[in-house]
Amino acid sequence: MSKEDPKPGRWILPAIVVALIGFTYLFVNALPPAEIPVGTTTTIAAQSTTTTVPELETTTTTLPPEIAAFLRLVDDYAATANLVADDVDSTNTAWEERADGAPSFNDTLAAFEAAQAEAQTLSDNVEGTNPPDAYAAVWPDAVAAAADLPTGVNAVIEGLRAPDDGTARREAVAAYEELTATFLAALDEVKAATP
Repeated sequence: MSKEDPKPGRWILPAIVVALIGFTYLFVNALPPAEIPVGTTTTIAAQSTTTTVPELETTTTTLPPEIAAFLRLVDDYAATANLVADDVDSTNTAWEERADGAPSFNDTLAAFEAAQAEAQTLSDNVEGTNPPDAYAAVWPDAVAAAADLPTGVNAVIEGLRAPDDGTARREAVAAYEELTATFLAALDEVKAATP
């Protein structure tokens, strides 16, 4: 009996299959990761296999890190200005609508003084900010508008202490709202200068 394999080529097919699998594995791993465009939506109808892909908008809104950080800071300044204005307004409203001595004069004064301290901190922070070069032309307007905020709250405090019927305080509160609007408009101008 012969010890030779009756089918000498039968090892070739498994070797080819293993080589194809290895080649496919290496090829697939060498490919870069797939990029999935933002905004792509796929809609699959309930009874059909239709896929609708809207046209993609190619917008690149990647900002340099220093500009992105600065714009976040500008948004924080705007939020703080709105909070201070809300505090001034709500304190004034509570004083106007007081009943049975509540809130007291001292509580109202303390609330206005707290708002003045917040406005001063905001003004100091805005003044101490070094904007990126792209905002050098518009940032001074924001600094000037922020500098008026603490003075505006001081006028409200003086109006609270005034011996009149509250007119000075009411006018100062209205003026503070305008100062806040001016500051927020200056911040909008800063954001509009983004390259």
